[in-house]
Amino acid sequence: MDTQEATVLHSLQNALLLDAQGVPTQRHRVLESCDWDEIAASTDSVYMPFRVRPLGTVHKPNSFHYTFDIGGFTLSRFRYGTGVWLDDFAPECGRGIVMNTIHGNVEHDGSVWTGAGESFLVDVSRTGYAVMADHDHIQLNLSFPHQLLADLYERWHGLPAPDGMWKLKFKFGGPGSSWLALLEYCARCIAEMPDQIAHGPLGKHLEEMLGMNLLTQWSQHAGDAAFQRAGTLAPRFVRQAEEYMRDNARFAPTLTEIAGAVGVSVRGLTSAFRSFRNQSPISYLRELRLQGVRAELLAAPCEATVSSVVSGWGYVNMGIFANAYARRFGELPSHTMRRLRG
Repeated sequence: MDTQEATVLHSLQNALLLDAQGVPTQRHRVLESCDWDEIAASTDSVYMPFRVRPLGTVHKPNSFHYTFDIGGFTLSRFRYGTGVWLDDFAPECGRGIVMNTIHGNVEHDGSVWTGAGESFLVDVSRTGYAVMADHDHIQLNLSFPHQLLADLYERWHGLPAPDGMWKLKFKFGGPGSSWLALLEYCARCIAEMPDQIAHGPLGKHLEEMLGMNLLTQWSQHAGDAAFQRAGTLAPRFVRQAEEYMRDNARFAPTLTEIAGAVGVSVRGLTSAFRSFRNQSPISYLRELRLQGVRAELLAAPCEATVSSVVSGWGYVNMGIFANAYARRFGELPSHTMRRLRG
């Protein structure tokens, strides 16, 4: 390990423990306990419910837990203080986790070991998982909702991620990796600018960086050729067109209006969307409009009707719209509103 790699690992060893001046801080501490029930309450809220069994003859824990939210991710510094076996993770919670080991050794699913600086990625909402940690383990874990990454994939690439991708679980990272450097960058930002991350755009910036790195890791392990093509950086006008459509989706702009707003031809815009988003701009706009109507149906006040919500998005033929909505979401718009009120 060279000097730079050792510096990164040393920085992670102190993540959430020191402020920007290198002074110990308790700002991020949520738990310090030797009580199994107290520890379980903390891990249930940050990760998800699961079963814990102590290993060996020393069964009394000596645990600490420090946490910090980065957008939809939760970064947590954690240890049990004794050897443990964890399984029966609750898939219904819809969460995944990156197990980042910064001290000790951890065994994943009975066959894969991670040591200091190595990581293991698993979406527990989509696949089973079990893990064993030795007595001196310390983790700097990152937990996340499955839907956060599913939405990010679809927003950038225009299509849902392949179902099989989420079932993959694997070791990655390690000293010298971009992932370890990204974690170190996040840790430094937390030490220097915690309020800006918690309440400003920096938190969303870091959230997207973390999410795209993890999605890229997943796609590489899945051999997702569609992702690799879509993952190529799109021209700026494609992203500008997407922003224009998001801002004006309610008004159903024409393809000519969209292309004119970003200064390209209709043909150029359509070709770029097919190359970098694997769909047409009109398909992208259609999805935005359907999602917009659905969001309003789910938040509609009691006096609202399906017709009033749908007409507010410029739809005239209710029958055609209802059929398109049902194909997309598996239910009629009236059922969406009725289910909410029920």
